[in-house]
Amino acid sequence: MKNIYIFCLMTLIISTNIYAEDLTDIQITAPELSSQDLTNQAIEDINTKNAIDGGDLLRSINGISTIRRGGHGLDPVVRGQSDQRLNSFLDGAVVYGACSSKMDPASTYVNIENYDSISVIKGSQSVLYGPGGPGGVVRYERITEPLTQYTKDSNTKSQPYKLKIGQTFDSNAEAKTTIGDFTLGLGQAYFRVNASYSEAGNYETGTGLKPLTEYETSNYSTILGKRLDDGSKLEFSYTDNSQENIGFAGLAMDIVYSYTDIYNLKYHRVTPLGPFSSMKVELFNSDMDHLMDNYKMRNVNTMRTPAASDTYGGRIIGATDRGMKIGVDYEHNTRDAEQNMVISGTERHLAYLWPGAEISKLGFFIEKDNKMSDLTTMSYGLRFDRVETDATRAAVDPGTAHMAQVTANSLYTAHYAGTVTAGKRDFNNFSGFLRFKKDYGPMSSAYISLSRNERTPDATELFNAKTSMAMGGKYRLRHIGNPNINSEVHTTLELGFENMIMGSHVNGSLYLNDVSDYITTYRASDGTYDNTVNDARIYKNVDATIWGYELTVKKDLTSNVKTIFNINYTHGDDDTQNRPLAQIMPLSGDISLEYQTSSVNYGLRANFADTQDRFDSRVLDSGRTGGYTVYDLYAGFEPTPNIRFTMGISNLTDKRYATHLNSSNSLDATADRVDEPGRSFWGSLIYDF
Repeated sequence: MKNIYIFCLMTLIISTNIYAEDLTDIQITAPELSSQDLTNQAIEDINTKNAIDGGDLLRSINGISTIRRGGHGLDPVVRGQSDQRLNSFLDGAVVYGACSSKMDPASTYVNIENYDSISVIKGSQSVLYGPGGPGGVVRYERITEPLTQYTKDSNTKSQPYKLKIGQTFDSNAEAKTTIGDFTLGLGQAYFRVNASYSEAGNYETGTGLKPLTEYETSNYSTILGKRLDDGSKLEFSYTDNSQENIGFAGLAMDIVYSYTDIYNLKYHRVTPLGPFSSMKVELFNSDMDHLMDNYKMRNVNTMRTPAASDTYGGRIIGATDRGMKIGVDYEHNTRDAEQNMVISGTERHLAYLWPGAEISKLGFFIEKDNKMSDLTTMSYGLRFDRVETDATRAAVDPGTAHMAQVTANSLYTAHYAGTVTAGKRDFNNFSGFLRFKKDYGPMSSAYISLSRNERTPDATELFNAKTSMAMGGKYRLRHIGNPNINSEVHTTLELGFENMIMGSHVNGSLYLNDVSDYITTYRASDGTYDNTVNDARIYKNVDATIWGYELTVKKDLTSNVKTIFNINYTHGDDDTQNRPLAQIMPLSGDISLEYQTSSVNYGLRANFADTQDRFDSRVLDSGRTGGYTVYDLYAGFEPTPNIRFTMGISNLTDKRYATHLNSSNSLDATADRVDEPGRSFWGSLIYDF
């Protein structure tokens, strides 16, 4: 069936000879931000916190928090949903991490200096961007265009090149990043190459602790593109992302290396083709080679886990003059991971963490914005996905292990009722949304939307097979997937508005997400962790409810001074077991005061969170989390049009704190969680030719 899907996709691509640049009705634009809870911003405009990766950058957007497990690889959470419940795209490519403990979500592979913009759709407000993703869609994008433009009447042309170089630093952890970005225009063709290198030691918390958080990353990308005579555009890109010596105080292992290659081919057509006014075709491939261990960067024992994650696929989206988008997408992911132990210099194979996990997804979708009047728009979308899953090595004996030999299937059977084996499964998922929007003026509107989103379990939820040695009748750290787990079904009602109230621009949203068969982890004993075989972490379906709100208030105090207030709240319940859902942030937000001119900006921001006493330590929560308020100072200067200098102080009072979502600190018993960094002085200098 996989080959049939690939053939169908390639046939569509070849037979239609399509692609689309300037699919304006597909792209997210700024005027629609508040009414549909969308954001699309230049990265340099929101990076006032010296973000270290794509996940860290997302914390600048109201309603988005992160899970911190180390100094790098922050895992974004949108409305209480993370990782497998978000659809992330790196310049159109889908990237699945190679760690079953989620040390490398897709945002990890975003060196923000190499990307130009970020777009976020919260919740199920579109069907254009892949299957599942009930938490939302995140797109990191590069925007490259020809630099040399010839007119018909003369040979005049614009500057044929752009060059940007820069350096950033952070006093805490002695972190630094070197940046280079060069674009060359050749008529209607262009060539762009950018690169960055970052390194950091262990940062220091507010009380002087130094958790294992060091990292070293590099990123290189090449883009070749050409604007065709009809205005269409053809583009190929290659990205090389390397990560080495990444410390994770919140996990049992660290990254020795992670090498990722990403290939993208895009063809955008802006002229009509059959019933379509424009079309877009994208193909991608991402290959990841990943090695983790627990002895190179720490003195624990000798566990070693080589892993790989390979993904390929593509999408076609056609747009009509009447605001309809019709498309098909496909992706196939294979993940392998081994659990090994090094004994007296000999590597012993214990188990397959991902026993040849394969998931393929073929989706068909339609979405339309229908103008019912000059002020009223009805939008709707429907999507069908055929998902096939398999674990090709679930029955394979890993060979001679220490103390015992186990297959993935034997672990499934031992931890779930009956005989449980991983075989091929098919899922037929239906998703869709309906939204009514009413405009009342230039900055006044309201909307109501109802959506259904069906998500197939991911490779870890289905097939994880992390075993352990038996030591005195006890077992350590078993983490077992459930091949029989059901898909989640999210039904979400959302209300939103924007308006001018007492001279302030106010926008907000309120959402209620009713989830059938929500996938959660729990301990088999459902008790306190006691290191016995009954305390393996396993999966089951429950019914759940997630609701919350987001509010942003912007006020111009003078022509140069403004204040922004953001606040958000998420509440999650496990209705089946009458427990709070784990990994839910408490009430949080920020308030800032900023002075801005064309060449200078100064800002003071207070970031705050309430106490979180709704938790479930039997799942992933470490326990109760105290509230906090921390302060940031930041400033930016442009002494010339080519030079920009930014600087700031994060955590001005050097407060020790951790967000509720941060992982427990596996290396320091005095710290409940991996604490956030203490006071740091940071800055960047960018020279743009």
